[in-house]
Amino acid sequence: MFPDKVEIEEYLLRDAASPVTSRELMAHFGIGENNAGEFISLLDSLTLEGRIVEIKGGRYAHPSRVGLVAGRLAMNRDGFGFVVSQNAETPDVFIGHREIGSAMHSDFVVARIERRGKKPSGRIIRILKRGASRIMGRLRMRKKYALVVPIDERYYRNVYVHRDDLGGAADGQIVQVEITSYPIEDDVPEGIVVHVLGNPGDEDTEAGAIALKHDVHIDFPEAVKQAAKRIPNKVKKADIDSREDLRGIPFVTIDGETAKDFDDAVQVDVAEDGTFTLRVAIADVSHYVKPGSKIDVEAYARGTSTYFPDRVFPMLPEELSNNLCSLVPREDRLAMVAEMEFSRGGRRKAERFFPATIRSVHRLTYSEVARVLDDPDSEEAENLSDISSSLFNMWELARVIRARRKERGSIDFDLPEAEIVLDLQGQPEDIVRSQRNRAHFLIEEFMIAANEAVAEFLDGRHIPAPFRVHEEPDEVKMEGFRRFIHNFGYYLGSVGKVRPADLQELASRTEGKPEERVISQMMLRSMKKAHYFPENLGHFGLASTHYLHFTSPIRRYPDLLVHRILKKAVGKGRIAKKYKENLHSELEEQCFHLSSRERVSESAEREAISWKKCQFMRDKVGEEFWGFVTGAATFGFFVELEKYFVDGLVHVSSLKDDFYHFSEEAQALIGERTRSTYRIGDKVRITVERVDVERRQIDFKLIPDTEEVGSNKLEKRDERSKKKRRRRG
Repeated sequence: MFPDKVEIEEYLLRDAASPVTSRELMAHFGIGENNAGEFISLLDSLTLEGRIVEIKGGRYAHPSRVGLVAGRLAMNRDGFGFVVSQNAETPDVFIGHREIGSAMHSDFVVARIERRGKKPSGRIIRILKRGASRIMGRLRMRKKYALVVPIDERYYRNVYVHRDDLGGAADGQIVQVEITSYPIEDDVPEGIVVHVLGNPGDEDTEAGAIALKHDVHIDFPEAVKQAAKRIPNKVKKADIDSREDLRGIPFVTIDGETAKDFDDAVQVDVAEDGTFTLRVAIADVSHYVKPGSKIDVEAYARGTSTYFPDRVFPMLPEELSNNLCSLVPREDRLAMVAEMEFSRGGRRKAERFFPATIRSVHRLTYSEVARVLDDPDSEEAENLSDISSSLFNMWELARVIRARRKERGSIDFDLPEAEIVLDLQGQPEDIVRSQRNRAHFLIEEFMIAANEAVAEFLDGRHIPAPFRVHEEPDEVKMEGFRRFIHNFGYYLGSVGKVRPADLQELASRTEGKPEERVISQMMLRSMKKAHYFPENLGHFGLASTHYLHFTSPIRRYPDLLVHRILKKAVGKGRIAKKYKENLHSELEEQCFHLSSRERVSESAEREAISWKKCQFMRDKVGEEFWGFVTGAATFGFFVELEKYFVDGLVHVSSLKDDFYHFSEEAQALIGERTRSTYRIGDKVRITVERVDVERRQIDFKLIPDTEEVGSNKLEKRDERSKKKRRRRG
């Protein structure tokens, strides 16, 4: 049987006595000459992924057995970097400036470890794949040429651009340059300008620069725009006739006030015996976006929609996302429906999935629904009298489903998040705590229920899909988390392997306490990131045995894939074994790509939020605020303002009373002489010292009168009290 990548990797890691040639590998796995080409391609793929390495003599080995590490190069703006392996158990390898060679930030490289230990160091010996083909920067004109100075200082080499390749850009403008020639040793890379964003400080320029910096697509190609224009404005009668007609059922959409793309609608019936029937209708994007079409190729490349505080870069053109696929009220729309039957206690008893036509009766907002649920006699309840009783049925079902989910240990992180309030010019005028109400929880529970039902249905038929996988936490990280919460007087219930229920119990105990946010953030950091995978491995955070994403195909490509697979599964005819094998093979690559696109989108969204926060804080230099320490490092500690959810750094050089050293175990800065301590969770008072909007950095300075507000305040106060009592005695 032909081996897969994991089997080859495992053999070289655990069983091979020494590095082996491709011929020796073929002999071991029983590969004949007819399959030699396919097998060599598999080895090439593994090598490019850094999972195995090819060394002198055309021999293959696992990198860990020959003193090598493959991973992503993360540069520092001071000229050094770290090679970060995809294997969480492999420590990062420090790479000094002289050992980087021609590699650039984000390149996928192989490094040779030259000094081992807890913090190994080495040199880059091979570049497997360039990480960036395009770089954002500011154009600097010279007499005979131009340079693009990267905005991201981790790309510490300027890019040379010939005057014929400026694309109409002027000196000082923000541009994106495509690299046409990578550096050799100390050379500079060469490139051509492919995007002229505009002048620094302009809102559209800055937003576009952030998006392109993180490889988020800001414009649709002309071919995609033309394809979108050819899509009809109305649902065809033939499409309606070919599926179940649910237009008589009073579906409603419930979204935020500013939402334009409505991809889910819900409805609940209650039988006389208390049994609930929940219908979750999801926009049937797969009906309009066919595999391999121009719109599909672009949607896959994007992977997801990206949301900035003042704009969205959608996965699909507006003709689909805001019109034909959006479940707008009182319009016929095609949908995939998950119909689920629940007992009065919230246990799912049955489910079925089918294509249908719906017509939602109301476009509701979270705040409207919450006011109805909170006050049955409210004006909203009167205005929505035709469906108010249905909303109460929905809440009752959501409540019992939520209770069952908590019983199994599902972790709820209901942390307060920042909502940036913008004026008409897109400038931030306030940062407030985002509000979550019963309507948010209602929709959340229904979407989780639908996602679980589809995942269980497909897995039960052994059909591969892009399952949403959240693996168990790393035991070493969890041990560190145990030590961290011990500083606050908390502990985890179980000994050994941590269960979701243990973390949920801890979240319940910290709810409403000053340390809640800090402990929840550290809990999240201690857990692995969820990702997509073609096999069902369960979801630790939700304590769910089956989970995937089905409910947002307008803004997430994995959901679109699930719709296509689900349609095949519920259609007529038996699914062939070959189809499943081919599907699994395709999903391996697709899941990796879509997980990476999700991370790209998240990083762009984080920077966009930081940009707006810096804009908001730039006129507050010199003002004083209370805040909490949210992180510590060798160079200082981070503080989040209590009022605005804004983070800034108190640099260690600004602490004048002592020499401070970072304790990794305590996650704190500790004074050498005074033993003054600043650790995560401490409340401090600071003044805003500097705001750099371009670098997205805010510097705080500790107010001297509150230097004892940190962890040592109580101890010092107790010591002073004891001394006073001794003097009185």
